[in-house]
Amino acid sequence: MGRRAWGTVRRLPSGRYQARYPDGSGEQVSAPHTFATKADGNRWLAKVQTQLDSGSWIDPKAGQETLKVYAERWVDTRLVRGRPLAPRTAELYRAQLKNHIVPALGSTPLRQMDASAVRAWYGTLSGPDGPGQVTAAKCYRLLRAICTTAVDDNLIARNPCSIRGAGQERSSERPMFALAQVQALVDAVEDRWRALILLAAWTGLRIGELAALRREDLDLTAGTVSVRSSVVDVIGQGRSYGPPKSAAGRRTVAIPPHIIDDLEHHLATYAQPGAQGLVFVGPKGGPIRRNNFSARVWAPAAEAAGLPPGSHLHDLRGWGATVAARHGATTRELMHRLGHASPAAALRYQRAEQERDAALAAAMSAGARGAK
Repeated sequence: MGRRAWGTVRRLPSGRYQARYPDGSGEQVSAPHTFATKADGNRWLAKVQTQLDSGSWIDPKAGQETLKVYAERWVDTRLVRGRPLAPRTAELYRAQLKNHIVPALGSTPLRQMDASAVRAWYGTLSGPDGPGQVTAAKCYRLLRAICTTAVDDNLIARNPCSIRGAGQERSSERPMFALAQVQALVDAVEDRWRALILLAAWTGLRIGELAALRREDLDLTAGTVSVRSSVVDVIGQGRSYGPPKSAAGRRTVAIPPHIIDDLEHHLATYAQPGAQGLVFVGPKGGPIRRNNFSARVWAPAAEAAGLPPGSHLHDLRGWGATVAARHGATTRELMHRLGHASPAAALRYQRAEQERDAALAAAMSAGARGAK
């Protein structure tokens, strides 16, 4: 048996060589594979010793659990700014794991996860038979985040998710409604829902924020709505009220004066009583649920108003932001109205309005040339 200053290399009956070294407890740790020569074993030991000295060493025994087991624990224990994942976010991550990540990679031990396996998985997911580029990008970002934590936990040496641009969503352009279409939508819904559509369009509140509004959140004298909470419906867990998506989501938004009368009528007619009463409730007095509202209220009204197929209530949020940009809202003002911590979305709405203005100018010029 050959010896060196640190670790040992011994010849096996097969003729190959096994390298071993002592871990922190004195237990001998064998290399994950054998070597053709004693020199190869010694070189491997030298590399391990260098990694130990630099703090970059990964225990070969680590990373033996499968991606599925580690990823599920990651979702259960993940903290964002010191808080557990929001119920809706955790539900989304579990669905992405179950439907798109675990079937292909779930049985793979963490230490065997490599870039080639991730490229093959992503190629299939983003291909013509996959769920679409947006879903592929979301799932890739989730896998990358999980593997980043595995690196931090010293379970793997490097993150196998290294595909440039794979996490960027190239979503299709959402429809931009005309003012007449929004008004037609307001006229198409039952009177009970008129104020909700108006508030969604003109303040940009999310459906979860609208569903969580209470009477005390509306100050119609000052003309403001305060967003203090949001609601999500989680499969298997029921309804959950909690703070907005981020600190920026907790905000007070000015209400355009022309819809104040509609809001006053709604509060007098449909909202639950008391300061803590919900502003928007169903015909039986219960809180609204996203799926029921989309199917029973939004879909028929959108069709009656002639909105493009596939339009969502969330598109009113983008419409309101674009209208605000058209009337001179700054990036910071748009961020405040939307409850965004990042300027990315606000800049997108501003660019959309600038592009629309440029297209309008080009059309005016074309009309002028045609008149000559």
